[in-house]
Amino acid sequence: MFNQKIAILTGICLGSVLISYAAYRRGKGKSADDYFVAGSSLGYFVLIFSLLASFLSAFAMLGMSSMGYRMGFGSLFVLTVNLVPLGFLWYFMHRKTFLIGRTRKWMSMGAPFGERYGTTMRTIIPVIVLVASIPYLVAQVRGIGIMINTMSDFEIPYEAGLFFAPAFIALYLILGGMKGAAWVNTVQGVFFTVMVFILFFAVMNKHGGFAATMDEVALRHPDLFALGAKGGKLWSYPMIFGFSAAMCLGSVCFPQPYMHAYSSSSAKGFKVMIFVFGAICVVVISMTTMIGIAGRLFEPDLTKLTADEIYSRTADATLPPWGAALAVAGAFTAATTTVIGVVFGNASNIANDLYKLVKPQATAKQLVMLGRICIGAIMAVCIALAWNPNIPIAELAIIAFGIMAVTVFPLWGAYYWKRATRFGAIAGTLAGVGMNLTFIVLGVVSGTGVKSMLLTPQDFLLNLNGFLVSFIVAGVVFFGVSLITPLGETEKKSLELFFHPSLD
Repeated sequence: MFNQKIAILTGICLGSVLISYAAYRRGKGKSADDYFVAGSSLGYFVLIFSLLASFLSAFAMLGMSSMGYRMGFGSLFVLTVNLVPLGFLWYFMHRKTFLIGRTRKWMSMGAPFGERYGTTMRTIIPVIVLVASIPYLVAQVRGIGIMINTMSDFEIPYEAGLFFAPAFIALYLILGGMKGAAWVNTVQGVFFTVMVFILFFAVMNKHGGFAATMDEVALRHPDLFALGAKGGKLWSYPMIFGFSAAMCLGSVCFPQPYMHAYSSSSAKGFKVMIFVFGAICVVVISMTTMIGIAGRLFEPDLTKLTADEIYSRTADATLPPWGAALAVAGAFTAATTTVIGVVFGNASNIANDLYKLVKPQATAKQLVMLGRICIGAIMAVCIALAWNPNIPIAELAIIAFGIMAVTVFPLWGAYYWKRATRFGAIAGTLAGVGMNLTFIVLGVVSGTGVKSMLLTPQDFLLNLNGFLVSFIVAGVVFFGVSLITPLGETEKKSLELFFHPSLD
């Protein structure tokens, strides 16, 4: 059975390499624009499933099923508050990213910040994005290691499993660029969406249907259905809002929406991508969360970290061996496609925002080569950090979203507030990130824990969590400093572009 399961994953990885390379070769294959943003040629079907795949990750499959297993129905409240407004927020925030990006040939996250606020902000953004991306990527690599370990019936060690998919990911990113990544994401996105549906119905049918399954869970584990308003200690309203705000705002600021906005071939494709993405996410992640809740009937005593295996274990308990292998392969592809999106976005940022500042005359060949080197280096760092896991996958991902969320203020200011200044953008961003890092250090030093300090409401923070405090501080500093500092020449010049009447 070991050979069958690993053969399926190996086949998926080899097929992905071929798809990526073939998609890239169909394009121009020569320019930096084609490598980094697919020559702005992607249609809405590819955009929808590519973006879906780049966000529905090990966090969505393993992390949310684990959170449902450990924390119950409150996890669904987080999803509702987070995902329902996400499509509208993304369209509001990134409509101008698409429109101006096409005109100005943007290829990185720092580009809009640089044109609006100047070189300093363009330099800060890729550094912060890289720092915030690392825990998120580590969560995906951890998930891959867990899946390889469990699918091999524990014959392949977790540590060895960490190298399996990242090697293939690096290969088809290096070969295929954004166009190759988008096509791989599309094929794998369709695949894992189908497999989530199959596993969900298999799990529920095992105990007589959805209602009967939830009734049985409620009878055996009533604590999973207790919210803060009804005596639940964990899912208080500040906890729900803190988790969901970090996820929703952080998602807007991650590399994937920028890179997909630049890659869209049309305004219609961009709109369809944004709104359909949110709807599919609500359905798919709700299913994985409820798979985790139902998992209490199969494995009632998993520990905090081993709960990340509940998705795989329910598949083994409800499907034939080949079906379980395909279901877990779906989660595997979700993890790999997210790594693709985040790693490629960071590689593009480093090449186009940092390297071009040092060497403005860099050729397309040099930029593409540097991007490829960065892909390999980022993957190596994430494998090293995932070696000794100590934080569950869901929490790792949310910590990353929380750090990124503080950049939403300068992003909003760039597009919608003429009074925003470079001093406000720089000060607000650094203050927010600094506060988040302070809470991380405080969590380690005090013994409270990073997860608790950032994500759990604290009495000394007026029953808010560290993320929300950092977010509020970032906003206050951004608006306050912008109001008391003058517009520089860069800001004044940018107003004509960022607030041109045609954009309305």
